[in-house]
Amino acid sequence: MDEMYQMSQSFHIYSVIALVFVLVIMILVHKFSTDFRAFTKYIKILMIFHISLASAAVLTGSIMMAVKHLSLSPSNLLMIIAIFIIATLEIKRNKALSQVIRFGLMSKMTYVKLGFRYQLIELILLISVGAFSGMSNAISF
Repeated sequence: MDEMYQMSQSFHIYSVIALVFVLVIMILVHKFSTDFRAFTKYIKILMIFHISLASAAVLTGSIMMAVKHLSLSPSNLLMIIAIFIIATLEIKRNKALSQVIRFGLMSKMTYVKLGFRYQLIELILLISVGAFSGMSNAISF
């Protein structure tokens, strides 16, 4: 049982670190892209990685909470709230992207600024939750 917890913890930490790297890449794409068609292609590809890594973090976090008999410590509660906020921001950003691509209800530059803002909030939230929960102490290379 302890081995399963340690494996889940390692996988959880590394998936969150990879999620931070994907968010940094997405922020850079939002900031420095000039061609909107190439921008949407890159963002759609990066969204797949973003959703997969966020799902891996949720799955491994659920496994770790189940092993610990669903103990809701303040850091666990903070992580649950953070992933809910991240999922909400991603849904809003995806809806805005579909409004730009399909319907043209929003200008392209407005979406780029909105997407940049949402991605920056997600990155700051992930880093602050990781710092609060002590993820840096659990990393072992």
